[in-house]
Formats: sequence, C-alpha cells, structure tokens
Amino acid sequence: MIKFQATAIIHDISPVIDIPSKNGGQGFQKRELILDDSWTKDGNTYPNFILIEFSGDKMSQLDNFMPGQRVTVDVYVSGREYQGRYFNTIRGISVALFQPQPQQGQASQYPASVPSSGPGYPQQPPAPMPGYAQHPAYPQQYPQQPAYPQQPTYPNQGGYANGYSQQAPQAPMPAPPQGGNLGPEDLPFR
Repeated sequence: MIKFQATAIIHDISPVIDIPSKNGGQGFQKRELILDDSWTKDGNTYPNFILIEFSGDKMSQLDNFMPGQRVTVDVYVSGREYQGRYFNTIRGISVALFQPQPQQGQASQYPASVPSSGPGYPQQPPAPMPGYAQHPAYPQQYPQQPAYPQQPTYPNQGGYANGYSQQAPQAPMPAPPQGGNLGPEDLPFR
C-alpha cells in the first residue's frame, strides 16, 4: 500500500453503505467521501472527483464534516489485478479541516473581530466551495512576495557586483611561426 495526503473541497459524504458478504458471512459497511479537485483553465472547467472509502471505526470521522469544507485527508492506495485489468482502492485513514501553514514571522491575515479559537471554531476559516460567494469576514488576501535584493554596484568595475567587467582582457597571443604550422610546443596554453 502507498500512503498519500491530499487537500481538496468536500463534494459529498455518503450515508453508511451496507455491502453483503459474497459467501454468506458478515457484511461490510463503508462511507464514501467524495473530494472535488476540479480546476479551470482557459475558460474551460475540468471536473475531477476523487472517491475515498472510510470503513470500520474510521467512518465516524466523517460525521464532523459537510460539503463545501476544505479538508486534508490521509489515505492508503492499494491496487489489484482482475482478468488483465487493474483497479485501485483509496481507503481513508484520517480527515481534518485544512490548516494553512503560516510563514514564520507572519501574523494572521484575518480580522481580529472574527473568533478564531474555542469550541467549534477552526484555526482558519474553511474555504468555500467553488461557485459560492466569499464570506465578507474572510477577505481573500494573498501574502506579498518578497522582492529579490538588488546587488550593489561598485565604481570602476563595469557595474557588476562581483568585480567582473563585461569583457575580460585578452592575453596577447604569440605570433605563429613562419611555416604556418603550430607544433604542440608552440601552443599558447599547456
């Protein structure tokens, strides 16, 4: 099995699904979490829905979430072969509200009047599902990217910070011998 972590918006959460046993034994129960990872490029929308199965004691984790919330999900991906075809299963391990990691030294970008801690409050507000209006208490803001520092220029060095000029001075070349052929001893480098 391969372990992955994914962050996307919840599209749907199924109720408990009963799967009967093929040999008459105990059945199987699962819930399906469907993530919406659709994207838009050049005015076209490309739908991308990922189905993740939660079973056993992991099913109760889905009770705390609803469609439209951005979540981070840890999953195991397993695969099998059947009659020359290959199939994958994505099994959920854990699910949590997406928590953006603030960069060091940066304060929160959300207004101080918005409650940010206490029972029932996520650390950061969940992102809305595409197509829904942005909540006015959480303005969409992106941190300003730092500019690259400019290299200082030094006088009499052609404007380059490391002291190199645009053209290095050429070493004088020795004149070729009268016969026109250079032997290995007469090459300008050794």
